[in-house]
Amino acid sequence: MAEEFVIWGWLDYGDNRDKVLTHFIEAAVESRKEPGCLDYTVSADGENDGRLIVFERWSSEGDLAEHFRTSHILAFRQAVAPYPRSDRSLHRYFVSRSEEFTTSAKPA
Repeated sequence: MAEEFVIWGWLDYGDNRDKVLTHFIEAAVESRKEPGCLDYTVSADGENDGRLIVFERWSSEGDLAEHFRTSHILAFRQAVAPYPRSDRSLHRYFVSRSEEFTTSAKPA
């Protein structure tokens, strides 16, 4: 049985963040169409200039390996090559179980 996992973290691109984000969004749209990609979201961090937040969820390691060989990821890497990344923190978290989250707050 495949083990579902999440990749979450951040990437710093300094003044080039918005340029990189444009390319990242294009790649995310295509990535979400891939077998095994359960979610793929990238956004600008509202508190840290130059930082992107990345969240991916995959159903298996094999699907992620295939993802790295797709034409849209190869194009993404080529497109962002001129924009150096200054720092990063990405981690993989393995999902043992999940459940729908509901808030306990009552409507006003």
